Amino acid sequence: MQFRRALAREAQVLSGIAFKSKAHWPYSPAQLAAWREDLTVSPSTISTFPTYVVKIESEILGFFVLLPMPKHWRLEHLWVSPKSVGRGIGRALLEHAVGIAGQSGAAALEIDADPNAEKFYVACGASTLFSVAAPIDGQPNRERPQMLLSIEQPNPSFKQTRLRRSA
Repeated sequence: MQFRRALAREAQVLSGIAFKSKAHWPYSPAQLAAWREDLTVSPSTISTFPTYVVKIESEILGFFVLLPMPKHWRLEHLWVSPKSVGRGIGRALLEHAVGIAGQSGAAALEIDADPNAEKFYVACGASTLFSVAAPIDGQPNRERPQMLLSIEQPNPSFKQTRLRRSA
C-alpha cells in the first residue's frame, strides 16, 4: 500500500470512487443523484486541502480529504473502492489522516459520518457525540452520526501516530 498526495488531475477518479462507495449502501438511484455534488471532489479541493490517495500497484483504491481547522480538523471525505472493502484500506487511510492532522497539531478529527459507516469509525476509536436529522425518501428517521476521533499527539521519537478512543 502506498500513500501519496492526490493530484488535481485525479479529481474525476476520486469522485468516481466516492460515488461508487456511496452506491455500495442501499440508497436509491434518485438519492445518489441528489448527492452527486456532495460526492464530487474538485481539482481545487485537491490543490487546496490535504488530499491523499492509497494505491496498490498502480490503482487508486481510496482517498481522504482533510479540512484544517484551529483545534480539530474535519475529515471531509474518506472513501474506499467497494471492491477493496474489508482489506484494511479504510483503516489505513484513517490512520494516515490522523497522522497528517496530528503532525500539524490537531487534537481530533471531526467526522460527519454516513449512518452505515458509524460502526467502522467506532471500531477505529471514534466516539459518536450526537446525531443530526438527515431524512431521505424511504428513511424519514435517518440520522447522520457526528463523531470525534481524538488524536494522541506523536512522541517526536516515533514515526507513527496512534488512534485512541475519544472521551
